[in-house]
Amino acid sequence: MSDTLKDISGRIEPEKISVLKNIKEVADELGIHFFAMGAFARDVLFAHIHGIPTLRATEDIDIAVEVASWETFRNLADTLIGRGYLTATRLPHRFSARFSPTLVDIVPYGELSDDSKQISWPPDHDRIMSMVGFEEAYRSATRVLISKDPPLEILVPSIPGLTLLKIISWDDAFPERKRDAVDLLFILKNCETNDTRTRLYEAYPDLLKEEDYDISLASVRLLGQEIARLCNKDTHRTIQDILTRETDENGNLKLLSQMGMGGSFRGSSFENVLLLLKKLLQGTQDDIPSNFP
Repeated sequence: MSDTLKDISGRIEPEKISVLKNIKEVADELGIHFFAMGAFARDVLFAHIHGIPTLRATEDIDIAVEVASWETFRNLADTLIGRGYLTATRLPHRFSARFSPTLVDIVPYGELSDDSKQISWPPDHDRIMSMVGFEEAYRSATRVLISKDPPLEILVPSIPGLTLLKIISWDDAFPERKRDAVDLLFILKNCETNDTRTRLYEAYPDLLKEEDYDISLASVRLLGQEIARLCNKDTHRTIQDILTRETDENGNLKLLSQMGMGGSFRGSSFENVLLLLKKLLQGTQDDIPSNFP
């Protein structure tokens, strides 16, 4: 986790600040760690920290909570509902804010996951979700000050951490999570931030040279390397398996097909987007430090 505090106060809507303040209040009381994810995290990272406009504004907030049991998760949900902060919906992980149009998805991970890093939602246990990558995303998180009055600081995954979650989420729920594919394309086309350019020239000149000084391709490949450094061996293998399958030109290329939905390619050809995915895969296959967990 980064000790650097990113200050984006004054840029988040008051309604969302109120919702997150209420969640943090209860989570802190119960000793529960949480971080923002999904489209809200995407907006924080790209629009508010790096100044890169995102595809669409989101009214929703997705958070991940680290809990040891379903009892702990239920206690968190019941407390938020009991205090009038949130209202339950038909979906066990989805809540609506009482005084705003914000929908809140709260997803648990941690010790309640099984050996395959999956959870099955009680009481029927017929809804199964993969929690692969959540621990890595938490470890990558950056502290973000989203409000000074009232003071409110939350955790948001790094761009590599968010990318990791997007890949896993898309694969886990295909074909339902089309937005994850579109968001992943957005990340690949916009990971060439000012910080990334500086790092390529100052710390990774050989990588930049290998890509013939194409900063876009070098940025995506560096993103792949950073994802690999976050992962444990099982998560790393899962990510490589997904990307290998989805860049096989003899396969169905399901991820690429969903990336292009709604005109998301926006001037990029099928071949160019496939190349970005291949560079992401290549980055995850580059040399990994000897202390790979």
